[in-house]
Amino acid sequence: MATTKLDTPEKRRRVSPRFVLKVLLESGERLPCLVDRGTWIPVRIATRWAVRYRRYRVQSSTLENNLRVISRVYDWAEAVAGFDLDDHFTSGKTLTARHVESMVLYFRTRGDGSETVVGSDPGVLDHQLSVTENFLKWALDSDNRGGVRTLTLEQLALHRAHLEQVFRSLRTGTRPCQRIQPLSESEVAALRRVLVPKESGGGWVFPEGVFYRHTQLRNWLMVETALELGLRRGELLKLRLDSLPRGSDDGLRVLRRPDDPHDSRRLEPAVKTAERVVPVSRSLLSLFRAYLTSSPPIGRVTGKTPYLFVTGAGLPLSVKASDDVMHTIGRHSGVTPLSWHRLRHTWAERMAEVLSEQANGTDKLIYLGGWTNPQSPRRYIQNAIARQASEALRNYHSRLYAEGS
Repeated sequence: MATTKLDTPEKRRRVSPRFVLKVLLESGERLPCLVDRGTWIPVRIATRWAVRYRRYRVQSSTLENNLRVISRVYDWAEAVAGFDLDDHFTSGKTLTARHVESMVLYFRTRGDGSETVVGSDPGVLDHQLSVTENFLKWALDSDNRGGVRTLTLEQLALHRAHLEQVFRSLRTGTRPCQRIQPLSESEVAALRRVLVPKESGGGWVFPEGVFYRHTQLRNWLMVETALELGLRRGELLKLRLDSLPRGSDDGLRVLRRPDDPHDSRRLEPAVKTAERVVPVSRSLLSLFRAYLTSSPPIGRVTGKTPYLFVTGAGLPLSVKASDDVMHTIGRHSGVTPLSWHRLRHTWAERMAEVLSEQANGTDKLIYLGGWTNPQSPRRYIQNAIARQASEALRNYHSRLYAEGS
């Protein structure tokens, strides 16, 4: 029987010897694992990366996608480089620049051995390279992946820097998305005019015609928390009562809590972040206290959920409801476009101004913002430096021409 074009070996879809198995833990957490297709035995280093490191930084669905990318790294090692990646790493060997270039070509051509680059979204390739770089830099350390230790701390830092440089040179450099403009001081003031109450007779009188009574304090508190701490929407909605500071401690605990059995929402908010503890100002603490101690409808309805921000029925606030809050604030304040993400950008720009001149300022911003990709917050630092440089040049111009007059 003649072989058609669709039946040629080059066109047949290759089946990877590994696949991602979704494991449900007793806690309710969904934990994807990369396993051998024939034996269902977990792939050693990829599993350690997922279980001991990556699961604490990304959502379950993101980890599943990451492991599919890492599976292709294992496929390349077997099909092209001719070695078992786990054995290669645990014996103390590393990947050279040539190895990485070969692997990227394998990604581009989908491993079919042709010279034709696959015409797909270049952003997809950059994402795959970012995940792969994260995995390979983590696997350099024998304390992470196990096996023979061959690198000192100084050599480990050099190898990681070298890998970073190699991957940077191989990225396609897709066009960056349009920058979200931070809120100006006047726009923040406009938001607060429709949120902040006036004191009257020892109580609070909120602006009329904006929110229902049982949501006024809650919405004000959510916006102030986002502006002061830069929390993402999912992080706000995932805050629980045990996240709040206790006693003399002023730290708010931002935890992931994936697949929490206490979360009754059909669409669980995603906390795509590194966990952290961030200090809270006295003003914001007093707002938290008012929300928790005031009687309904002003205060929080108790007894139905451990989550902090709830509806009038005492159920955890949904993603859609939180977006409706932003839409209403934007409509009444005249500030558009408005989103929780724009509040986070506003916080990040302001914090970058503060931290740009400090030692390890970028590292501090990464921690406070909960970024897992160290490249993500660099644009805020760069924007701050650009603004400071422009201001310095303007001041120089003023002095220059003042001296000449």
